[in-house]
Amino acid sequence: MDKLNIIDFHTHFLPQGWEVYRATDRPLDPLWARIGTKISDIDALIADSDTAGIARRVIGVALSMVAAPDADLGAVSRRLNDDLAATVARHPDRLFALATVDAFGGEAAAAEARRAILERNLSGLFLDSAKGDKLIDAPEARPVLRVAAELGVPVFLHPVNPEPLSTQLSGLGRLGTRLSRGTINAAAAISLVTSGVFEELPELRVVMTALGISALALTGPFGELPSIFADAPAGKRRHLYIDIMPSEARFIRFVTSLVGADHVLTGSDWPILGHDPTQGGLAAAFEAAGLSEHEAELIAGRNALALLEGNRRGRDRLTA
Repeated sequence: MDKLNIIDFHTHFLPQGWEVYRATDRPLDPLWARIGTKISDIDALIADSDTAGIARRVIGVALSMVAAPDADLGAVSRRLNDDLAATVARHPDRLFALATVDAFGGEAAAAEARRAILERNLSGLFLDSAKGDKLIDAPEARPVLRVAAELGVPVFLHPVNPEPLSTQLSGLGRLGTRLSRGTINAAAAISLVTSGVFEELPELRVVMTALGISALALTGPFGELPSIFADAPAGKRRHLYIDIMPSEARFIRFVTSLVGADHVLTGSDWPILGHDPTQGGLAAAFEAAGLSEHEAELIAGRNALALLEGNRRGRDRLTA
């Protein structure tokens, strides 16, 4: 297999001057203590990319990662998006960035999403998949989703820590955290399918994380949602993409069997998981999964590039 053009669609990065939010009366989570300053070290990001053979990364920041619950989320988003755009401008051949907005912020958040994409040239939206008792299909989130659909840019649905589920599963440690976050991510994806959002916004493209794999497992002959990933042109499969991490053959085989190789993306969750999809490792996983060279190229980077080109297409439509 020839050298893969790897585009890592799932990378976390905090621009200079930003820190991970935490309540002042609560110690930093051990995971984040381990990560330390790496998440804001651009030199480490580029060096890790070079070592792994990753051509470009798509950086994004969850709003809940940097903002207190009572913060002015609009002001935080605007400043953060400006800093993300500046980061990409310094490394245009290595990075893309997704704009961070409050998914449930209504028209004000939609205006910031539009500004970040059209004026700051960011390549999509990085959204929390839920907030309180609301999932991403809530009416409050529709204006932001409408902007993404209109401009042809992808939405990355990122997990949150849902309550009370996170507390109920806390005794399971890190596995419980992943289980609760994966559950809410899967629920958010299913809510978009069942609520009619995709029918209302036919150009909407949504990327869900590997943690939300149960949304796929609930489909098929024994599931309640057999038509989510139908191959028909009108099927909802065309709206949903899956970010694979880690890159294991059995997982790749399962995901591609359900959504097709043209709807799977490569991701790393850098630097949280602490590993990258290297050239050799990814190629070996693709081969073990039985993928063709064309399918491997799609998942490694071509699918991501096709999604990220939406910014240019959206700008062209508006200026035509």
